[in-house]
Amino acid sequence: MSTILPHVRFSTKELPANLQFEAWREQPYAFEVSPADGEWPKSFAAEVDVYGFGPALILRARQGAQRYAISPERARKRGRNLFLFTCYESGGYRGYAGAHEIEGEAGDIQVLDLSQTMNTIEASSVMTGIAISHDILREKLGSLDKLHGLDLRKTTGAFLSDYFQLLLRRLPTMSEQEAAATAEATINVIAACVRPTQERMMPVAAHVQSVFVARAEAMVERHLQEPQLSPEFLCQQLGVSRRTLYRAFEERGGVHDYILERRLAAVASRMTTSGETRSISELGELYGFSGRETFWRAFKRKYGLTPGEFRARGLLHHPEPS
Repeated sequence: MSTILPHVRFSTKELPANLQFEAWREQPYAFEVSPADGEWPKSFAAEVDVYGFGPALILRARQGAQRYAISPERARKRGRNLFLFTCYESGGYRGYAGAHEIEGEAGDIQVLDLSQTMNTIEASSVMTGIAISHDILREKLGSLDKLHGLDLRKTTGAFLSDYFQLLLRRLPTMSEQEAAATAEATINVIAACVRPTQERMMPVAAHVQSVFVARAEAMVERHLQEPQLSPEFLCQQLGVSRRTLYRAFEERGGVHDYILERRLAAVASRMTTSGETRSISELGELYGFSGRETFWRAFKRKYGLTPGEFRARGLLHHPEPS
């Protein structure tokens, strides 16, 4: 990933296979690393980029299965006063953070205090993590008790996971100045998610709204061909009230109109795709239009042409899915 932010990269790719895992174990990270199943791997794929991110660090890692640990001795001698908030895109983990049993899978957030003990088995994974010092978090939260191994799956974990993914997409174009400002906002978002209160949520309301809208739009795109796609379906899938959903789509003309627009755009795109042989009626039904007249009327209102005229002209500049 190209970026203008200062960063450090480690990769086992160019190393001999028999030296890859040993090289990974010797990296100066907070964890003690050992084979996941007790047997030394014949090869080990790992790649980590660590970026300066204002007062924090952000990392992107791809790595094979392994066991992570912070022993009592390591915590005492080399314990780092950092919290690591990690979002798993794939893979997962299970084990203990201190005395607490923890587990997670793709889409989950792992919260670790790197000054405390832990022991987990990690599957081959892709993850994004943000490291924040105790002092900075203490300014935001006060007490740091009960954060080590915190489980966010039933609360704000889905939102924080989506936020991490949006942040990752922005990272390649950030300057150091932009990263410093974004890092401050990100720390506020994390603090609001781990201990949500009205006071903490107020400063991050715009970020919360933008991430929620992105989640809702992605949900619409994934389900364009499903008849049950509706405001009620989105509320259920996103875990929000109708009022919250409708308010988020006010600037887009309302959620009903947004779904209709995306379905019409998808049909228009299919109709002018080279090699598409299905009839207009079949494409309409594919994207949830059960009534021919309703579909024809909506299409002409949007494009100023009937579907047949649109297809016959072979228009190339139709709206693409966002």
